[in-house]
Amino acid sequence: MRLFKIISLFTVAILLNSCEKSEPDNATIATVAVQDITVSSAKSGGVISSDGKLPVIARGICWSKKENPTLADSQAIDGDGLGTYTNNIVNINAGSKYFVKAFYINSQDTVYGNPVEFTTPDNLLFNPNLEYGTVTDIDGNVYKTITIGTQTWMAENLKVTHFRNGDAIPNETDLNMWGSFQITTSAYCWYNNDISNKKIYGAMYNWYAASDQRNIAPAGYHVSTADDWQKLDNFLGHNLYQVNGYKISEATTAHWMSKNRAAFTTNETGFTAVPGGKVVGLPDGSIDIGVGYAYFWSSTGTWDGSSCVYVAADISIDRMAPNCRGFNVRCVKD
Repeated sequence: MRLFKIISLFTVAILLNSCEKSEPDNATIATVAVQDITVSSAKSGGVISSDGKLPVIARGICWSKKENPTLADSQAIDGDGLGTYTNNIVNINAGSKYFVKAFYINSQDTVYGNPVEFTTPDNLLFNPNLEYGTVTDIDGNVYKTITIGTQTWMAENLKVTHFRNGDAIPNETDLNMWGSFQITTSAYCWYNNDISNKKIYGAMYNWYAASDQRNIAPAGYHVSTADDWQKLDNFLGHNLYQVNGYKISEATTAHWMSKNRAAFTTNETGFTAVPGGKVVGLPDGSIDIGVGYAYFWSSTGTWDGSSCVYVAADISIDRMAPNCRGFNVRCVKD
C-alpha cells in the first residue's frame, strides 16, 4: 500500500511540475556532492534539514543531461522524512556531462535542491573477473587480448593507420565516398572524422583494407575471418535466456546506450564489443554510434561483396556486404 502511495505521489508531482518550488517557506534541501563516479554510474543524495511545516512524504534525486532535471527525467527514491540520504545514479553514459538534483514531495509541492554537475569518465569497461593479455600494432597502439575457447581475440577495436610493412593506409575523409564504389582500394577513417573516437571505438576500415595482403593486423594476428566468427559463435552455444551478442558485448550503458540492452549484456567472454557505428556514404555519412549494432569486417570475401558481422542480441554473419562501407575490425591470434 505504501509503495502504491509513493508511486501515485510521483505521478501527481510530475503532472504538477508547474507548481514546483526550489525554496518553499522555511524549507531547506540541498543536493550533496556526487561521488563514486564510473563510466555508467555514480552516487549522490540530499540533505533535508527543514520541511517548511509540510511533512516529507517521499524524497530522492533526479538526473539528466540537461541542466534542470525534474521527476520527468531519471530518478531514484529514498524513503521519507528529514535527514541525509544517498541514492545510486544508474544507466548513464560514459564521457558525458550530467546534472543531478535532490528533491522531496509533500502534500502540495515537489521541492528541488540545487543542481550539481558531474562528468563521467570515458574508458572501456572490461570484465574485471577475467585475465587479459596484450598485443601491440606497428603504430604502437597496445590492445587487451582475451582467450575464448581455443581462440585468442583482441578485446578492442583495431586503431592502426599503417600496414604491417609500414605503408600508410590512406585516410579517406570524404564520407560520401564510402557509400559508393568510387573507393576500390584500402582506406580508413575515424567515425565522423573525429579522432577522439579512436580511444573507444577504433578506426573504420573498408573491406579492401581488411583483406589487403600487406596486413593491418598486429604481428602474430590476422583480421578475423567469417570462419573465425562462426567458431566463436559455435563455442558460445545458444539457449533461451542468453544469446551470444550479449555474451561478447560491453556490459552497462557506458557505450551501449540502451537501458534495455544493459539489463542483458554480461561480457562474460571479455570480448567487450562496443557499437562503433559505420560509414555508409550519402545520405547518412557516419551513423549508429552508441546504439543498435557493433559492425565488424571479416577478411573473407570477393571484390563484389564480402562478409561482415553484426553484433546485437546475437552474432550475425552477412556474407555479401558492400566492400566500400566502413566498419570496425577485430583480429585473432594466428
